[in-house]
Amino acid sequence: MTNQVQIWLENWLRFVETKDGEMLKELLADDVKFRSPFVWKPKEGKEVTIKYLSAASVVLENFVYHRTLVSDTSLVLEFTANVGELTVKGIDLVQLDETGKTIDFEVFIRPMNGLQALGLEMSKRL
Repeated sequence: MTNQVQIWLENWLRFVETKDGEMLKELLADDVKFRSPFVWKPKEGKEVTIKYLSAASVVLENFVYHRTLVSDTSLVLEFTANVGELTVKGIDLVQLDETGKTIDFEVFIRPMNGLQALGLEMSKRL
């Protein structure tokens, strides 16, 4: 794991724990793309990505990462969380640029009923 990936991961885990929007802002490139499981086209830009990730940090309760797979500039983070009474399992697929900023953040979630519940709760906050 490169030093930049290690620093990004440490800061990301701090954001997940604290939900500190300023910390999140520092992790994202200005032109970051956010790929949601709910929309077919990526959302582009730091501000919209902050909105989505901040809302998800509130909606996804009991959030825990279980496995982390890394390369020089990419991370795959496997997690579980609750949406109300439902348990979801997902993956955050993250791509960093040469400065260690997030340029692409994609989320995969299952099962379908958990994804639907997540979509409903996210729509209330966005």
